[in-house]
Amino acid sequence: MRGQVEPHAGSSPVAEGRRCAILDAALRVVASGGIDAVTHRRVAAEAGVALGSTTYYFGSRDEILLEAFRHYIARHNTMVAALADEFPQSDLASFIDLLVASTRRQFQDSAMVLAEYELILFAARNPELAEEYRAWQRTLVGHVAERLERLGARQPIDAARTLVAALRGFELDRLARAEQSFEEFHRRLEVLLQALLPQRTKAAPRPRVVRGSASAAPRATDRRFP
Repeated sequence: MRGQVEPHAGSSPVAEGRRCAILDAALRVVASGGIDAVTHRRVAAEAGVALGSTTYYFGSRDEILLEAFRHYIARHNTMVAALADEFPQSDLASFIDLLVASTRRQFQDSAMVLAEYELILFAARNPELAEEYRAWQRTLVGHVAERLERLGARQPIDAARTLVAALRGFELDRLARAEQSFEEFHRRLEVLLQALLPQRTKAAPRPRVVRGSASAAPRATDRRFP
């Protein structure tokens, strides 16, 4: 079946390289013009290949979009796996550094991040793309939950879903407001993760100072709330 050629399926390096070039071109077209801009002719022109090449590998526009999304996910997963090897420590600071580094690496090519969210929105109207997105989301949540569980999260899956949603929120915000800094993102992650993870050490309560007699009852303004 056209559009289902994988590197391990016996395709030659030249054929696989051409297919990947077409998918990269499709992502650039999505980023520059949205989903509606994707046609066989437009993608072929962007890739610098003959029109027949796109129709050989992909039978329809929806097939191009589906395979382009799969191509993007595979590339993203490879990037995250490589970064995880750079931050193998299990402490909270290293985990935050990993999350920021991953997001920073993505925005080295912000057009691809834009293409990602165009395709995610299109998934709302395309069941096959939606299934790919749900499977990817489950994988992301699973990986994040493993790290959070090692950090002591009592409900790692729920915490991971919250964290992944926050990561996506920052990415969307930065697409619209490029001035959003990664330093500020780092600070927000610290705040969020401190809320999601249990306190490892509980601070001792401050002694209450009551003026006057030791037996005098504290005023309402002197009350402390946990």
